[in-house]
Amino acid sequence: MMRNMLTKRVLERFLKKAPELEDTIKSVKMELRPNKKPPFEMLVHSIVYQQLSGKAAKSILNRLLELVGELTPESLLSKKEEELKGVGLSRQKASYVRNVAQAFGTGGPLQEFTAADSLRDLTSDQITELFVDIKGVGEWTAQMYLIFSLGRLDVLSPKDLGVRKGFMKMYNLKEMPTPKEVEAIAESWHPLETVGTVLAWRVLEGD
Repeated sequence: MMRNMLTKRVLERFLKKAPELEDTIKSVKMELRPNKKPPFEMLVHSIVYQQLSGKAAKSILNRLLELVGELTPESLLSKKEEELKGVGLSRQKASYVRNVAQAFGTGGPLQEFTAADSLRDLTSDQITELFVDIKGVGEWTAQMYLIFSLGRLDVLSPKDLGVRKGFMKMYNLKEMPTPKEVEAIAESWHPLETVGTVLAWRVLEGD
């Protein structure tokens, strides 16, 4: 199992920036263990899971893996869009996962970044820029990769609905904050924004 990135020292550093959240952090389990999945695999998973319940997305992903065997750019591109739709992907998502495969496949702009650790020397902003150039991959998908695959600590996901709801609960707000309001609240947290992002998700788990 990968080590927990949210160590006691990291949490202490974060609380110096956001002391008002000390009781909230103590009330939840703060843990982040990166899965170290290769970027291609993680992006495909993220696209499959977009706007679906976990159970439904997992079922579609399992059928996709049965169809292609080992998940590689080549195995995915060997299947026609209609075959991908046959496992439960929408036409749009089938197109998007093929776009990702083309980007990481032979001759694609990201072919050099197929290994799990191939992006580790790039900044979070640089990785986001690379990913959002792929049609179907937005900032949210890039942020999920940075958090859950690389374990980056400087990632805020202000448009994520769970983060916005979590901020509302953490700060006892009457209304759910806008993405810009989330950014304003978290401005002083840099470079530990991920701690607050994870905290926002965790405080909702008891609801």
